[in-house]
Amino acid sequence: MSATIEERYFVIPLSEQQEGDLYVVGNTDLGDFYQFPEQGVQILRMLRSGETPAAIKSRLAAVSAEPVDVDDFLHQLTQIGFIHPESRRQQAQQDLQDAARDSRRTFSVDRRVAKAIFSPPMLACYAAVILYAAFDAVVHPQLRLNIDAFYIETNKTALLLAMMVLSLVQTILHELGHMLAAARQGIVSKYGIGNRMWNIVAESDLTGILTLPKAKRYLPMLAGLLVDALSAALLTILLGFLLRHDAGPFTIQLVQAMILEIVIGMAWQFNVFVKTDIYFVICNIFSDPDLDAGARIYLRGILNRITLGRFGTKAPAASPANLAVLRIFSLVWLFGRILSLLILFGVFLPTMGRYLGSAIQLLNQSPTSVWMACDTILYVAITLTILGTGMYMWIKNKSS
Repeated sequence: MSATIEERYFVIPLSEQQEGDLYVVGNTDLGDFYQFPEQGVQILRMLRSGETPAAIKSRLAAVSAEPVDVDDFLHQLTQIGFIHPESRRQQAQQDLQDAARDSRRTFSVDRRVAKAIFSPPMLACYAAVILYAAFDAVVHPQLRLNIDAFYIETNKTALLLAMMVLSLVQTILHELGHMLAAARQGIVSKYGIGNRMWNIVAESDLTGILTLPKAKRYLPMLAGLLVDALSAALLTILLGFLLRHDAGPFTIQLVQAMILEIVIGMAWQFNVFVKTDIYFVICNIFSDPDLDAGARIYLRGILNRITLGRFGTKAPAASPANLAVLRIFSLVWLFGRILSLLILFGVFLPTMGRYLGSAIQLLNQSPTSVWMACDTILYVAITLTILGTGMYMWIKNKSS
């Protein structure tokens, strides 16, 4: 595509954040950020000032020793929605307003409150509580992680429902940590319900932190894990109190199960192939706004080559800035998704099938076993309903 040489363009509001030799450029309403070289940023600035493609080509030819394909770059900017022909200014502005009013809710809090919650003294207090709980668990073995806490002979459904409620509260606290840490930097975030493959998740959109300097993004990215660690520590202290006061076995197991749930959730954040908290940290370390999108493009390009163009998509001519990092991440992305599918169909679903089989056997035994059978069947039904809902969201998002 060749731009009309006298055509002028409307440039949507964009933030620019220099990182080394490149710039992270994007719009928080669209949620899209890309890496551009300095020359690309200069072209954007010239377009914003009202210069035509012809004038831009002339200026760059006078100062650049190598030819610049302005037409191709303008085509890319048009494709990603950063620029529009001046005649479409009003429609582009309306599209931006529509993007800002999406299905997620905006989270706003007084910045002074957010600063107080994540002030250095408060962070030191959080660290002290976490270290105390860890030391207490080392000294008292009964406070250590109980890896069998999810298993219970009776009252499976009661444990599951209680865990669902408490896990929802913990998820809200996790996301609240992200959003408060972002608010500390003056960033307004959005929250809603989404999915990571078939896992239903609450998610906070912290795209706005990409407008901050690189070093200031880490606290908002890691604040959720900090909240999780603090919650696990407080529950460990609570567990010690319950044990000292001879609390009931169900209550103790519920607390142990919640601690185990939180620890598993923290470990899950290292599954970087599904855009977890650690994924965004890695992106920030390597100054890449979206390694996931890059991996998809890279793998589609490989598929296109090995199938002689029958499948996949032809890779862009320009190489990514961090090609070595992208190659490694692409392998992790592919391996992680394959492993997740193997676990789902090889471990999780067969386990649910065994639960169901044992429940059916109990139904054919004594009347006293009927409750245990119904308890197990209800447990499996709730679990598979959650999985089915997540699967539906995943498939729907992939087809849309």
